[in-house]
Amino acid sequence: MELKVVVPTDLSEITLDQYQRFARLEGDEEFLTHKMLEIFCGLPLADLPNVRIKDVSHVTKHIQGMLEQKPQLVPTFTIGEQEFGFIPELDNITYGEFVDLDTYLQDVQNMHKAMAVLYRPITQQIKKRYLIEPYESAGKYADLMKQAPMNVVLGGVLFFWRLGNELLEATLTSLEKKKEKNLASKDSSQSNGDGILQSISLLKEMLGDLQKSPSSNFMNAYTS
Repeated sequence: MELKVVVPTDLSEITLDQYQRFARLEGDEEFLTHKMLEIFCGLPLADLPNVRIKDVSHVTKHIQGMLEQKPQLVPTFTIGEQEFGFIPELDNITYGEFVDLDTYLQDVQNMHKAMAVLYRPITQQIKKRYLIEPYESAGKYADLMKQAPMNVVLGGVLFFWRLGNELLEATLTSLEKKKEKNLASKDSSQSNGDGILQSISLLKEMLGDLQKSPSSNFMNAYTS
């Protein structure tokens, strides 16, 4: 009996929900191979014995190679009839958005919540410029984001990770310079200095969390 297996040819054909389902699994190589074909190719486990061994090897290597890609940012994408846009000006990100992202990016199983922070419905658009809904909470669009294609997910997370590091480092440098200036000034108040020190401490902690988030926990979820 000849079987026809639909193999995704691009990351855009794999959803975040599929990836999260696979990332939850634990087992030996044979079990994970079976589940990879079932989840990403829709192949019933009962039909697996009828697939040629060389095809199984080729497909699993192909899918693993796709999941290790590092795509570019996709500014806008559509789920159903709703168009979503990436945060237009990431350097103006709010404290609430950043803290939620720092939390959700720690765990692959919370990635749909991170996506609901990074991407929100477009409210106005003129050519390539657009505005998105103000941020309320990740829960508003989290479930819908499980249908986001993986090229969008990986591109958005990596873009935020790289730029987020740069923004935090720049802010930290600015605060440290301000602290030095205040310490050198006889007119600076003690309370003002305490506030700057607390901000620097918080930023260092957040920067440390951000630097170890997507690259270690998300991008390597398959291989672990």
